[in-house]
Amino acid sequence: MTDADTDTSVRAALRALATDDADAPAVDTPAIDEAAAALDDVRDAAAFVAEGGLARLRRDIERADRAGDAAAARRGRDTLAAIERCRRAAADHFRSGRGTVLSDGTQERSG
Repeated sequence: MTDADTDTSVRAALRALATDDADAPAVDTPAIDEAAAALDDVRDAAAFVAEGGLARLRRDIERADRAGDAAAARRGRDTLAAIERCRRAAADHFRSGRGTVLSDGTQERSG
């Protein structure tokens, strides 16, 4: 980051502090938009994570913070938190079933 970039981001942050969030400049955050849309379907959310989406999402959150776009940064953090809750729930779901065989119901009875 150059001194000019730092000056620009500092000015944007100060402007955001001095004005309403609606007056803050919007920054391009495609990963935040993609992640938020992926929350509607568990398969889309899983694909987003599998394709490296979390790193892109975190970068977009940082970019929004630096640009003073508090609304986009907040939306990104909320989306990231929702994805993390889904990941923990999925991990807990599979961990709690240890030793239990989940089948499609076509196993024959023994004995």
